[in-house]
Order: sequence, then C-alpha cells, then structure tokens
Amino acid sequence: MYEIIETRQDDVLVLTISGELMGGEEAVKFQDLIYRSIEKEEVNIVANLKDINWMNSSGLGMLMGALTTLRSSGGDLRLAEVPDRVKRPITVTKLDRVLSMFATVDLAVQSFVEGG
Repeated sequence: MYEIIETRQDDVLVLTISGELMGGEEAVKFQDLIYRSIEKEEVNIVANLKDINWMNSSGLGMLMGALTTLRSSGGDLRLAEVPDRVKRPITVTKLDRVLSMFATVDLAVQSFVEGG
C-alpha cells in the first residue's frame, strides 16, 4: 500500500511516503500533489522516505520529475531518512549528485531555513 502524509515544518512541506515507489498510480498521485503544492506556493519540499519498502527506476523518475518541477518553480526537493535499499539505486545512477539526501527530516528542513 502506498500512502503520503503531509505535514509542515518551518514553512517547508514534509511528505512522509510509505510503501513502494514503482511508478504508475502512485507517480500520478505524487505529481498531482507536487502541482497542488506549487499552486499554494509551497515549493520547498522534504520527502521523508524512511517507510519506503522498495523503489524501481520509475520511482526514481518520479522523484526526478518532482525535483525538476519544483526547481523550475523556484523551489527544491530534499530527501530525508533514505533507507539503504533506496539510497543504493540513487547512488548507482549518480543521482545523488542531483538529489540532496539528509539523515533526518530536521536536517533537511534546516537546509531550507539556512537558505542552502
């Protein structure tokens, strides 16, 4: 099962995602959420991935699509609490050069607050 819980911390939208990131229906829901956030001028987003069980290349594409959309709107996407099973494909594909990963949600939020 795929679920996203939305919270806010220091004017940053935190999305805690659980389940699997495999593209398809969850990718459409995630992208819709990103577009709705931009409409509300919430363009700085932290994706907490601690409860992701599995991610395939479509899941990576979903994150990259969100990153591109947010950056073109003047914001950014930061990842937090990325499990090793999710971090591995990000690193192997060298997307860790583009996606900022943080050990905790607080550190990811703080990176926005500090203007980084």
